[in-house]
Parts: sequence; C-alpha cells; structure tokens
Amino acid sequence: MVAAELIVADLAFGLMLGCVFSVVAHGLNMIWGVVKVVNIAHGEFIMLGAYGAYFLNLFAGLTPLETAPVDAAIGLLVGYAFYYAFLHRELRNKETITLQSEMVTLVATFGLSLFISNLAIILFTGNPVGVNYSPGTLQFGYLHVPIAALYVAILSVLIITGTWLFLERTFIGSTIRAYAQDVTATELVGANPAKVASLATALGFAVTMAGGALLTVWIPVGINPLMGALYAPISFVIVVLGGPGKMWGSLVGGLTLGVVIDVVQAFTTVEIAYAAAFLILIPVLVFRPEGLLKR
Repeated sequence: MVAAELIVADLAFGLMLGCVFSVVAHGLNMIWGVVKVVNIAHGEFIMLGAYGAYFLNLFAGLTPLETAPVDAAIGLLVGYAFYYAFLHRELRNKETITLQSEMVTLVATFGLSLFISNLAIILFTGNPVGVNYSPGTLQFGYLHVPIAALYVAILSVLIITGTWLFLERTFIGSTIRAYAQDVTATELVGANPAKVASLATALGFAVTMAGGALLTVWIPVGINPLMGALYAPISFVIVVLGGPGKMWGSLVGGLTLGVVIDVVQAFTTVEIAYAAAFLILIPVLVFRPEGLLKR
C-alpha cells in the first residue's frame, strides 16, 4: 500500500514538474516550428527569466507568478531585438531557410549563449540564489501538494492553451501559421514576412522568459548563470518528443519527461533520472521521428 501511495505521489509531482518543463520548452517550439531556427541560446534566456523573477522578488516583493507577466513583456522586446540582430539577414527574401543560413544561425546563437552565460557570471557571480515562495500545501487524502507547484502547473497549461488559441482563433495567429507553411504564399496575400517572423520570435521569447520565472518555484536555491546548460537540453528533448511546431506537443513532451524524471528519481538518483529522460529520446527518434503527437 505504501509503495502504491509513493507511486501516485511521484506521478502527481511528475505531472506538475512536466507542466513547467512544457512551458519552458514551448518558446523554443514556437520559434523552431514557425521560423525554422533552433536557438542554441534558449537555455540562457530561461536563466535570464529566472534571474528576472529573483530580482523582482528581491526588490519589489513579487512572487514568481506575479513576475511571469513582467518577464514575458521583457521577452517580447528581447525577442524582437534577437530576430533583427541574428535572424533577419538570413531569413529575408528566402522561401525556405537554407543549409548555409541554418549553420550561420546555429553558430551565431551558440556564440550568444557563451556571451550571455559568461556575462551573467560576471554580473551575478556564480553563487546560486533562489526565490522564497511557499504559500503552503493542499492535502488530497494522503497526498500533500505544494500550492506553489500547483499554481505554476495551472498557469503553465494556461499559457500553452493561450498561445494555441491565439494561433488558431485570431487573424494574426492564422498569418503566423501560414508563414510556417509557405513564406511566399504569406507574402502574396499581403503579409510582411519579416514582421510575421519577428512576432513569432518575440512570442517565443516571451513564453521562454515567463517559463524561466515559473521554474524558480521548483529550484528554490538553483538559479545560477550556468543553469541553461541543463534546461536547454531538456527543452530540446521535449520539443522532439512532442514534435517540432506542434503546440500541444510541448505539453505532451513535458509531461512525459516530468513523469519519467520524478518516477525514476524515486527509485534511483537524480543523475540516473535525467539520464533516463534523455535516453527515451532514442526510441522516439527511431520509431516516431515526427514526435509522439499527431497533427
């Protein structure tokens, strides 16, 4: 009976962890799916979102839930700047991104990743910090659920749902989806490809930095300049598991990874749990390279 209760608890915590993993990866998924660019510096912007939550908590007393919209607004501006600084030159006047452009953007974002992480070490030092946010627990039978983790899980799902509704139910969202399928056709109907791509990139950054803020609930003393080295690979695995460009794929991949990590960790160690999470990518790539989620 005790073993069954532990498994149920691990599943519950794994699902909540998976929700925040989902929103952390969702920004990468949006940019990858629409603009067809893999942002190697994705982890560093998660880190900046986490530091944003830390400093807003330190100086303004805001909780991670309250800092997420602020981080998202900053992410919009950063995303626009990122697009025109690193992507616009390689994407303009091109129907599809070429191999040369892919390599240029990969190298450029890799260099940006190194620059941001090293600058963060200089500015923030390498000492880990955290946000103290613990509003208590809720009891469901024998299961004690941290309220903060539950709030974050709910908000994460709402963010993913909101982006899906925006893309599916609005004119601008339809234009972004059209751009992802055919750049030339999008231009023929009067849309400016650069504006569409920059908006999609900005939205991806907004979600990424908001996700970094929400992640601080799970890492109370784990915010540091090098944290992107862990969460960027996790994000890539989630996107591949769910399928690049599939909006609900972020949630499917995140929940899968969260459950695997939490359940395996209960019986082994943290290191083995994360190794197992990355290993599940192999059979998915072999048998379902398009991702677990069908379009």
